[in-house]
Amino acid sequence: MGPGMWAATAINFVCGAQYALYPLYLVRELHAPVGLVGVLLAVEGVGALVGAALTARITARIGTARALIAAGFTTVAGAFLIPWGTGWPAYAAFAAGNVVFAVGTVVLSVTTRTYRQIASPPDLLSRVMATVRFVSWGAIPVGGLVAGALAGPLGARATLFIFAAAVVCAPLALLFSPVRHLRDLTDHDRDDDPPRPAAPAVTVGGR
Repeated sequence: MGPGMWAATAINFVCGAQYALYPLYLVRELHAPVGLVGVLLAVEGVGALVGAALTARITARIGTARALIAAGFTTVAGAFLIPWGTGWPAYAAFAAGNVVFAVGTVVLSVTTRTYRQIASPPDLLSRVMATVRFVSWGAIPVGGLVAGALAGPLGARATLFIFAAAVVCAPLALLFSPVRHLRDLTDHDRDDDPPRPAAPAVTVGGR
């Protein structure tokens, strides 16, 4: 569960930065019309719906562990696409990147949360969920603060690229863990199960 938590923390850190930077980037650097700003920000919801609809199919086809790694790299691709280009191509890149980033985020989120609920003992589930949320969600305001500090001297576009590089930590947290050797996250639990004692030998004859 640890690698999934750290991957989620990295993504939430970047999400906090994006929430703070998007209006600044769209209005001041891309000079997007007010109505278009609303549309471009709402496109994220489309990606979230697509990710939610595809998660079960993806995890069934390639496994939950592999799906996590793929989702992590998907968020990286989306984050780098978001601040790309100028003019109308920049609007298209922002929308496409937002959708791709949201798809990866939702697949990773649904998969990790489902596994936590399966793997956690019932009497510890509430503590596990509270701890994970405290750590991963706590990164959101930190990301916003750091983004604000960087955007002043560097600009919103450059700061978005910096945070796109930072989201690489999400798939790396999974690759540098036992997750990279698994197809499904539950395979790790089976590997950790203690060996069952051998059945006593049955002796024929004698006492």
